Amino acid sequence: MKDGQRKKNNKYILPQQVWLQTINLIRDYYRMKEVADDLIATAPVKDGTGIRSGVSDPTFAKVVKRERHVKMTDIIDEEKNKIPVEYRHGVWNSIMYRTPYPLDADRSTYSRWKSRFVYNVAVRANIY
Repeated sequence: MKDGQRKKNNKYILPQQVWLQTINLIRDYYRMKEVADDLIATAPVKDGTGIRSGVSDPTFAKVVKRERHVKMTDIIDEEKNKIPVEYRHGVWNSIMYRTPYPLDADRSTYSRWKSRFVYNVAVRANIY
């Protein structure tokens, strides 16, 4: 399945590069979740010298990085939950695994929900 967006009857149209960047952000969902969880488990790095310039704070840097990942995964989760339950699985699998839409509804219905989902993620993630 191609990564393009609907061209006809689509009020959620995005520039091609924004569309692809948002699709890749959504596909990165599971990695971002894993990184956010791993950042909690890791201990702060100590260099052993006891000398610090005062500029770098490794714990704060981890918190900022984790917060960025958590924010993006929360946006994706919230927008995914706005898709009706009967279409959610088909739209998610279409984006994540490039699988065809299920045959329980028309392709245009799934495409419409996919376009809306990707558009809303792009807007909320400040990509568009």
